[in-house]
Amino acid sequence: MRILLGAILFLAACSQTTTGDDATSATGDQADALDVHFGADVPTTADATADALTDAVADAAPDALADVTDAVTDVLTDSVADAAGDAAPDAIAPDVSQADVQPDAAPDATPDAVPDATDDATSDVALDAADDVTSDVPVVTTMTGCSDGSREGFGNQQNFPTIAACGGAWDQPGIFNMPAKCNRQGGNDGVNAAGTGCTVTDLCATGWHVCYGKDDVVFRNPNGCAGVMTGATPPVFFTTQMSSSGSFNCASGAAATNDLFGCGNLGCDFTGNTTCKALCSPLTLSSHDLCKGLRNDLSCGDWCNHLGKYPGAPNSWDCGTDGDKEALNVVKTHPEQQGGVLCCLD
Repeated sequence: MRILLGAILFLAACSQTTTGDDATSATGDQADALDVHFGADVPTTADATADALTDAVADAAPDALADVTDAVTDVLTDSVADAAGDAAPDAIAPDVSQADVQPDAAPDATPDAVPDATDDATSDVALDAADDVTSDVPVVTTMTGCSDGSREGFGNQQNFPTIAACGGAWDQPGIFNMPAKCNRQGGNDGVNAAGTGCTVTDLCATGWHVCYGKDDVVFRNPNGCAGVMTGATPPVFFTTQMSSSGSFNCASGAAATNDLFGCGNLGCDFTGNTTCKALCSPLTLSSHDLCKGLRNDLSCGDWCNHLGKYPGAPNSWDCGTDGDKEALNVVKTHPEQQGGVLCCLD
């Protein structure tokens, strides 16, 4: 724009030089006189000056106009380009890009719709399955605690919901952590009442175990052995998995395999010895050596309530021939007599 204004001012100044025109007119008159005199066109200083100015203007005018035109064109072009450049990034590219539309729509719909439905369905199925398994456990079996569905001690299930005395037989020796081997069909009223192929655990219902010992018993029944004779037919002895290191010193561990300890009214009551009572409480009865406190043929002392005091009663308990390992060797016959095991709810 500055170039355009300069050219206009230059042309205006040239056209308004009044003194120059007057001088040119005077000089022209003199030239005409000379031309007449010589009979030819004689060059003069005025002519030279006029020709020079004419040539300068002629030379300068196109360049000036061209410069002005170029300047205007450049300004207009730059303005349009700048305006378009400024508008294009904001108005076109970011807002209508397919790259922005597609990624936002697809990922949001897929994760929310599919996983939520799958997770909810899976959780519901798992919870329903767990509920079904729990509800399918027979209530009678769970409450009874004995695999054959009947108790032979702690007979009042409402008073003793987590401990039961179960009568029966087994021929697989031992009391420690024995797995069920005859499908829990043992028990005095069981399908396999003779206990063929059964362990002590086969006398307990599913969800129950042979009570581990004194702590397990008192946890299930704060009064310990009290109440065990409810529903029982004496004489009976119900063993736990507790044994001793000898001399009625209740203990646990690899060396504790001497004798059996439990509840009932058959066997040897050791609670007169304060040391033994403290070690074994709340359990009150022991089998004594080779289970002689539970038998009628091994000359047990009168301080024990042994089977010899019940004329005609056959021996049911057999603890083997090792006086230090009765807990590893015990088996029992005559399922309907002389007790069996204490079962505690898992």
